[in-house]
Amino acid sequence: MKYIFDVDGTLSFDGETIAPVINSAIDDLIAAGNEVIFASARPIRDLLPMIPTFTNQKLIGANGAMISIDQKVRVISKIDLEYYDFLKELINEFQLDYIVDGSWNYSSRITQESFIEKMIDPQNLAKQIALKEIVEPIKAIFVNLDDSLQEKLMTLIREKTTLNAIGLAGEGTVDITSQNINKAYTLDYLQVDKFIAFGNDRNDLEMLGEAQQSVWINSKPSLLNFGKKADVICEADSEKVAQLIKSFV
Repeated sequence: MKYIFDVDGTLSFDGETIAPVINSAIDDLIAAGNEVIFASARPIRDLLPMIPTFTNQKLIGANGAMISIDQKVRVISKIDLEYYDFLKELINEFQLDYIVDGSWNYSSRITQESFIEKMIDPQNLAKQIALKEIVEPIKAIFVNLDDSLQEKLMTLIREKTTLNAIGLAGEGTVDITSQNINKAYTLDYLQVDKFIAFGNDRNDLEMLGEAQQSVWINSKPSLLNFGKKADVICEADSEKVAQLIKSFV
């Protein structure tokens, strides 16, 4: 069986590490002959430090916009340059904090303290470059948004572009990728049609909906109504998540 794991809020609860007990449970899954795929909102660059012992597994990054197979990174879909110009106009008009990822390097401006800062290239694997130097934008994130601005930006993006824009619960962000890109799309691209999926947020919903069995990790109680559609709901606790994973072995 194939097991698909989101990372932040599903396996990691501090944005920096995955508890050894969870890593051990995933090791057991693999040892039992199962395939494990990690599917994250993070670009591959920022996913790798979270899973140092699993980098040989198939990886889906940037909410489906890129993959890594046999440690070779490939872009699935990039943001159209016309729409990228529109995003840059929004950045300037609203003086937004942002991160824009190319296939490896990135551009960012964070003027207020944000949880997301510690997630950006924690191992200094890439270069921070100017916004105008991103010639193949893969994913953009607007950060440090209040609820009204978050909703306004998503509305503008949906009205003016075909880009996929997701406001993640309680994070004050808008995650932006190209049209129809999500984790489920990229699993289909990889011809993964039968799988068990673990997730915790809006960007996991399509993937969970396609899974033979879906597991909702309740790290965001405000989204529990989405989670109630899952086959299994698990408390956001490393020991309990590990026990649940082991139950599939």
